[in-house]
Amino acid sequence: MLSVDRVVRAAIELVDREGGAGPSMRRTAAELGVGVMSLYRYVSGKEDLGRLMIDAVFGDHPLPEPGPPGWRAKLELSARKEWQIYREHPWVPQLFALTTRPPIAPRLMAYTDWRIRAVDDLGLDFPTMVRIAILVSTHTQSAAYPLAREQFANNTREEWIGARSGEAQETFASGTLPMIARFGTDAFEASQPHSIFEFGLHCILDGVANIVRPQLPLTTHAYPPGP
Repeated sequence: MLSVDRVVRAAIELVDREGGAGPSMRRTAAELGVGVMSLYRYVSGKEDLGRLMIDAVFGDHPLPEPGPPGWRAKLELSARKEWQIYREHPWVPQLFALTTRPPIAPRLMAYTDWRIRAVDDLGLDFPTMVRIAILVSTHTQSAAYPLAREQFANNTREEWIGARSGEAQETFASGTLPMIARFGTDAFEASQPHSIFEFGLHCILDGVANIVRPQLPLTTHAYPPGP
């Protein structure tokens, strides 16, 4: 028997298995063995289905209450939990990119609410707290965006680059890209999604620390220990 949850879970399993930037009513109906019009009794359309899919995967990874002590540990935990969602469901960042407005998904919005509460006692104004919460999520989504391409690619990133080494060397020989021409194993690793995620997350947390940490008199040229 069909239900909203069964339709949503079938759509998630389908996109996890076959890829794609978002849900398909037709493919989901085929997955369930029903006519496509049957789905409209449970979801209003493709956009509604996508919203429910996002809400479901975030609901599978709720943030703990009250969470670890300290704002930094809380924000870091929330970012890593969101990263885990995107590792398991690489289509989610792509689906975000296709939406014109953030989806009204309560269990997704709970991440933003949790992050705002994490910095609520630091003396920041509310708009700044909102910016911090959204920045953590936006960075994580952006770093995860390439994961979907890698999941269903016919070859590894290393194989893809190796097959184009001749073309790359020809481009580098022109001398117009001196920094790109220096790319080696270390730079290649630095450009991987997980590396971008880690680097950016620490930069964001350090930036927040600079906002919330009271500056000492200039004669000391120092800051007190962070939280």
